[in-house]
Amino acid sequence: MFQSYGIHGPVLGPVTGLAIDVVLLGLAFWMLAAPDMKKASNILTFITLVASISLLRVLMVPLPNIQPVTIAALIIGAQLGARRGVAFAVLVTMISNFIIGDGIWTLYQALGWSTVAIIGANSGIISSGKLDLTKAYGYAIICAFLFDFIVSLSVIGTISFGEFMVYLLNGIPYDLLHALGNLTIIAWFGAWFSDAIAQFQTMEEIEQTVVDGYVTRT
Repeated sequence: MFQSYGIHGPVLGPVTGLAIDVVLLGLAFWMLAAPDMKKASNILTFITLVASISLLRVLMVPLPNIQPVTIAALIIGAQLGARRGVAFAVLVTMISNFIIGDGIWTLYQALGWSTVAIIGANSGIISSGKLDLTKAYGYAIICAFLFDFIVSLSVIGTISFGEFMVYLLNGIPYDLLHALGNLTIIAWFGAWFSDAIAQFQTMEEIEQTVVDGYVTRT
């Protein structure tokens, strides 16, 4: 369903494209409007996550439907919650598509990865502060097919129902590649990435404890 260069649906005019980008950017900032994200250190760390995964996605474009963003969104949603997971998904989609190619598919990709982040936040794949790989493997496969299906919806209105079904069937090999890529990424880097984000979360708690203690003493 999802081609490696991410081109789906009709090409948009500049005004419509700008409107979609404004809506997505507004959503991302609204999701980030939380007290803990007002700290400079937290903002810098979050920006680093977004920039790193965006760059990784661009570099992996030649690989057919290998999507590092899916696993990143799943784990970030699980570790940092749905709000920051959705903000991450939207910003990575916008930044990477600025290089790869922007269009109506950007909206559906942002929706797909935001859905993955929300699933991650409710998945329970983090157990006792650690990534439960057994459970994560299952979600990695499900999220690959779910994301690809959501992105495929971008062609609705441009083809008939029968053509859409053929489109889905033709996309199954790409879905399988996405799922296989997810399993490989989470097996190799999932635990490390989860621990790195957990450290970020721990630093937030330490900072908050220091602030609360200072306020109490004064």
